[in-house]
Amino acid sequence: MNEKTLLRAVYTTGLLRGTATLDSISVALGEERATVRKGLVGASKAGLVEIGRQEVNLTAKGRARLTIVFLGGAFEIIHPGHIHTIAEAKALGDILVVTVAADPTVSKNKHRDPVTSQEWRVRLVSSLRDVDAAIPGGKTSIYDTMEKVGPDIVALGYDQWHNPKDIEDEAGKRGMKLSVVRLTTPLPGVKTSKIIGAL
Repeated sequence: MNEKTLLRAVYTTGLLRGTATLDSISVALGEERATVRKGLVGASKAGLVEIGRQEVNLTAKGRARLTIVFLGGAFEIIHPGHIHTIAEAKALGDILVVTVAADPTVSKNKHRDPVTSQEWRVRLVSSLRDVDAAIPGGKTSIYDTMEKVGPDIVALGYDQWHNPKDIEDEAGKRGMKLSVVRLTTPLPGVKTSKIIGAL
């Protein structure tokens, strides 16, 4: 188990469970508690994590060792375009966090009910190999979710309407320093709306 693998597990278990513990990190890594404890002690001595009575947290130094990428979308029907987008986003950093839009957000943006519920869409996205953490998007601003994740990079799909400069500016107002990357696609014709329309 290398240092970055351990730090990734501390971050992702903390994000998904609210707190990272020795047990949750061990489960995430599939490693024995004693092995993980030894790794955490070493990381603590290096100033990368803080070990409390019940939880483990990244220090600023530990967090700086990771590049976290944030990607959002509806992900109603996973298709080859999604797989390419997710793989391209993952290649930008160490951890890929995907936020899955809430049902009311999908209904508002697409002018129809979502094909599947947010709960199932989160479960589906979380099962994809390149996704380190899939989380439900809230019913408020995407920036509230972004603050929780604390990304270094926001990845935008090739057809998402968001303006990169607007995202960087709003994130800056909220104390986040990040960059925005517009992704590409080799499959511009593969879209959920076309799949649904063909059914």
